[in-house]
Amino acid sequence: MRQFSAGRTARLAAASILLAVALVQTGAALDSRGRIALLERTVAANPEDLRACADYRQEIISTGEYDRAIRLLKGLATRPGAGPNVHISLALAYVDQVPVVGTFRRVFLGQDAMRALSVAIQREPSLLAYYIRGLIALYYPESIFHRARGGIGDLERARALIPEWMPQPHLARVYITLGDGFWKVHDLTQAVAVWTEGARRFPADATLRIRLANRGTDLDRLVDRALDPAIRVDTSLREIFDPAPGF
Repeated sequence: MRQFSAGRTARLAAASILLAVALVQTGAALDSRGRIALLERTVAANPEDLRACADYRQEIISTGEYDRAIRLLKGLATRPGAGPNVHISLALAYVDQVPVVGTFRRVFLGQDAMRALSVAIQREPSLLAYYIRGLIALYYPESIFHRARGGIGDLERARALIPEWMPQPHLARVYITLGDGFWKVHDLTQAVAVWTEGARRFPADATLRIRLANRGTDLDRLVDRALDPAIRVDTSLREIFDPAPGF
C-alpha cells in the first residue's frame, strides 16, 4: 500500500503544529464560532490533514452544526485532485451526526459515509478507511440490510494491514470489531477465535478480555451496546496522533 511521502507527512505535521499554536495564542479570545472559523480556514488550506479535520469536527460536535461540517468537507472532497484523507474526514462528519437523528436518517448518513470511504479506498487503500467502512456496515440491522458480511470483509482487509513490527495498542479495535462482525452473523466460534488472537497480540486491551470473559445474554448486551447507533463513538482519532503507551 502507498504510504505518505516523508515530505508530505512533514507538511501535514507542520500544518497541525501551526494550527495548535494559533489556537493556543487566540483561544482565550475566541468563542466557539471564532474557533470554528479559524479551524475552517485551516481545513480549507490543508484538507488532507486528518488531525486538523478531526479537531474541526470535534468543535462542530460541541455546537451541533453537523451540516456545516458536511458542506465544507463535501466541497473540499469534490475539488479536482482531492486525496483520500478528505474523504475519510467527510465520512466521519456523517458519522458524527448519526446519534442525533432518527432511524431513517441514520440509514442515509451511513450510506453517504460508506460512499465517501469507498472513494478514499480508490484513492489510496488504508487500514483506517477499511476499518471505518467495515464498522459502519455492522451498525445496520442484519435482518434487513445484510451488510455484515461486507463489513467483515473490510475488517479482514484492515487486519491484514496491521504492521507486524510495531502494532499500536489502539489497533486492538480491529480485532474487537471483526469479532463483533462474526458475532453479528451468529458465528460465535469465529468471533471467539478472532478475539483470542487479538488478546494474544494486544494483551493489555481490557475490551478484548471482557469479550472473552462473557457468553450468552451478557455477551449479547455488550456487543449490542457497542453497535448501538444512538451512542456516540469517539471520532477524534486522537489515538492515531497521540498513542498512549500501555493503552
